Amino acid sequence: MNIIEISESNYQDYFSLDIVAFSFAYEGAMGEMGGIYIIDRGGQIYHANYFMGDDCLGRDHIKDVIPVFVDLVHGLMGSESTNPNWSSEYLGFGNTLLVSNEIRDGFKKKVEEAKFQRTGELFQQWPGFVLDLIGKEHGSLTMNDIWELLKK
Repeated sequence: MNIIEISESNYQDYFSLDIVAFSFAYEGAMGEMGGIYIIDRGGQIYHANYFMGDDCLGRDHIKDVIPVFVDLVHGLMGSESTNPNWSSEYLGFGNTLLVSNEIRDGFKKKVEEAKFQRTGELFQQWPGFVLDLIGKEHGSLTMNDIWELLKK
C-alpha cells in the first residue's frame, strides 16, 4: 500500500479528493502533532501535517484539500462538524475523526462491536474500519501500520 504525501508544494493536486473519512491531530496531540490522515472512496490513504515538517501543509490550505474542514467547531474534547453530511468521533488525546454519513452507521456499529476498553484504541483501529466499510480491506490496517508505511 502506498500512502500519498500532501504538502504545501503539492496540495493543489488534491483539490478533488472523494473523502470518506479523515483524522487530524491538534498541535499538542498524542501520536503525530498536526497529522492529517485521509481515506478516499477508492481506499487510497493520504497524509499531511500542518504543524511539523519542512514542507508542511499551510493551515489556510487545509480547507482546499478537505473542504468540510471549514465546517468544524473546535472544542476541548475534539471537534464537531456543523455539516450535516459528516459525523465526528473523538479519538482521544487531541485527535478527532470525521466520517462521511454514508458510512457513519456502519462505523458506529463496528465501534460498538469492538467493545474498546481504553481511550485510544479507536485511534489505532479506525483506518481498518473505514477501509472495510468501503470494501477495500478487512479491517486490520492500524495507525501503527500506516506509520510504518510512512517510514519507507
